[in-house]
Amino acid sequence: MITTATTTRAPIAVLYENADWMDGLFAALDERGIAFDAIDLADGAYMIDDPGDYPLVINRVSPSADARGNGSAIDLAHGWLRTLERRGARVLNGADAFRVETSKVAQYQLIRDLGLRVPRTAVFNGRASVRALAGDFPFPAILKPDTGGSGVGIRFVGSRRELERLLDNEPELTESGAVLLLQEFVSAPDGTVTRMEFVGEELMYTMRVRPVNTFNLCPADGCERPPADGDDQAEADALFEHAPDVSDEAIADARAIVRAAGLDIGGVEYIETADGRRWFYDINATSVYRSDVSAAAGINAMDRLVDLIEQAARVQRPAPACCRRAA
Repeated sequence: MITTATTTRAPIAVLYENADWMDGLFAALDERGIAFDAIDLADGAYMIDDPGDYPLVINRVSPSADARGNGSAIDLAHGWLRTLERRGARVLNGADAFRVETSKVAQYQLIRDLGLRVPRTAVFNGRASVRALAGDFPFPAILKPDTGGSGVGIRFVGSRRELERLLDNEPELTESGAVLLLQEFVSAPDGTVTRMEFVGEELMYTMRVRPVNTFNLCPADGCERPPADGDDQAEADALFEHAPDVSDEAIADARAIVRAAGLDIGGVEYIETADGRRWFYDINATSVYRSDVSAAAGINAMDRLVDLIEQAARVQRPAPACCRRAA
């Protein structure tokens, strides 16, 4: 546990597992003179009866933790966040929001409930089961884990025959115990993905991402981007640019997703196909703001995030009656 700065309105904890993504937030909190405990869940522990006396907690644990060898941080966070909330803490991107972020299935159910489009998706955990579903599945498709991020574990599957070969040659895919998704491949005419970042329900900026031989669309500087085809010699990159021309309808749809997911901080990604239809496919709560896109949009998203933290720190919440300690 690391404590920084010296003054604050109330004790604050930041839960995370990837230090490389935290410099901007930690520096912004220090600059405002906001004291906080930085708690790294890559090696974390808490007591069920005493999870920490924090009126305010900021959850910055990422579903891509497994890619860094920190997969257990996700399960630890699920329990810790729920325990903190039951003790009366205000958690930004709390247990319910984190449950949505760490399950693509939950995301797609939420998006469909809002009447918005998601690509056709099959959910499976075994080779025989997905073979039975694949007979009339539309290919090409994407194979990916239910819990994941930064492009980890994503494969392009061009045909049913290619899926059969993949399942036969890599049995560990279904022997790992993970739930997998087979998803219809959709693409924009120019190959881009559109991502909108929100703090609260306020749109910070919209950007377009152009992947080059990679599924890793992590916006952070220095993100490693493995090639999509597994060839370490092939070029892999992702190009980001401010996209001020997104329609009001698309923004309203994304804002509705943020609201329904219970996100205090987050991003929504979609692909617009040649026929003008929008296909939403990812909800992100671990927003890592790009300085170049923020500058182009004329906004400092990190400052807005710290404004939200300061506002939340001023709101005191009494512990639920079920969990108050006896005097």
